[in-house]
Amino acid sequence: MHYRDERDALRGRVDSLQEQLATAKRELEDQRDDDRTARVAQLERQMADARRLLDQLGRELDQVRSRPRRSLFVPVLALIAGLGICTSVAAYLLVRPAPEAADDAVPYAGVVATPVPVPIDPAPEPAPTPASAPATPAPEAPARTATATWKATVTRATGLPLAAGATCTVEAQLAGSGEKIRVPALQIVCGGTPIYSSSDPLNGMSRFSSGVEEDSGAAPGTHVYAISYEDKGDRSGERAEVSLDSIRKVGAVWRDSVPAYRVELKLPYQSAPVKGEPLLDATGRALRRTARVTASSGPSPAKVGAQCTLRVSPLARPGKCLTRLECGGRMLYGAGTTGVSECTVEQDQVVRVHDGNTTRNGGDPALDLDVATGKITVRDEVASGTWTASVQLDPGAKQDR
Repeated sequence: MHYRDERDALRGRVDSLQEQLATAKRELEDQRDDDRTARVAQLERQMADARRLLDQLGRELDQVRSRPRRSLFVPVLALIAGLGICTSVAAYLLVRPAPEAADDAVPYAGVVATPVPVPIDPAPEPAPTPASAPATPAPEAPARTATATWKATVTRATGLPLAAGATCTVEAQLAGSGEKIRVPALQIVCGGTPIYSSSDPLNGMSRFSSGVEEDSGAAPGTHVYAISYEDKGDRSGERAEVSLDSIRKVGAVWRDSVPAYRVELKLPYQSAPVKGEPLLDATGRALRRTARVTASSGPSPAKVGAQCTLRVSPLARPGKCLTRLECGGRMLYGAGTTGVSECTVEQDQVVRVHDGNTTRNGGDPALDLDVATGKITVRDEVASGTWTASVQLDPGAKQDR
């Protein structure tokens, strides 16, 4: 009878210890993100108490002769293992590093790991030796920045309460290194509501491209910009898709996920003037002149007497320039593909531009410019026939420097 009472008491203590372990596990799950350090310390104290209790149980079991000592040590060892695993998991959660933010153009791939006991205070890893330490990259030159805006109008809208003619604003944050211009951020607001923002979270894919042209403004110390910008791809969530081309003076913003919408825009070729230093070194060497159409033949889109604006900017590639010729509100050259043409630059001044390919072969009409005579000839072949336009630079104008 005496031995049975002792065995019953031991079973009761084991049951109580199992309940404590289950409670600790539940509390660990409930408080995993609160105070991990304090909770791990509490579990360690509980484990130490359990070990002292188990030592006492072992001594008492030595006195119980009617049941082999091993029969109660099996669940006892299981309890010790359970407490050890629980504490190891808590320690792993405490010391594991936070995951880095995933690039928004690459879907995040989760990793499933098997918990491994990790010491709470691991020894710091030795610093790399000078031979293995990575070389420190040279600091980049600070970027020149500007904010360019275009006032656009809605031509058609579905899914949003926007009528044709509603006013929109396209705002682009620009950064230039002297040789090229990036677009770190862009936002489009219509009727006071943002319909596209590059900072919105991306849930899906993005096929992104952008291009920016810089030109001298009419007022000294100002510059204007033309932009092409695309952010497209299968996605869901907040970020809409967008395609803008101010050279063609059109744009569109749409979203296929709920709430779905599509807004088509008309925007000017160049932005409002921006004060400050140019973002491109080549802007100071650009040829910028006014001109007038003097002759026209065939199905020419340029009428005699139409006023024109010419801009030619040397590119980083030797012998190449970016050329735009707009006459009567229509881009006569430079709207087809890139507007890149062969050119001759002498003493930082453009003296000649030549493109012998028509739209069928190069995307733009053929063009020949001789700055010395001020004559421009534009020619193209279309379905309705071949046309030519003769343009004369206005006298007295000087190349921008």
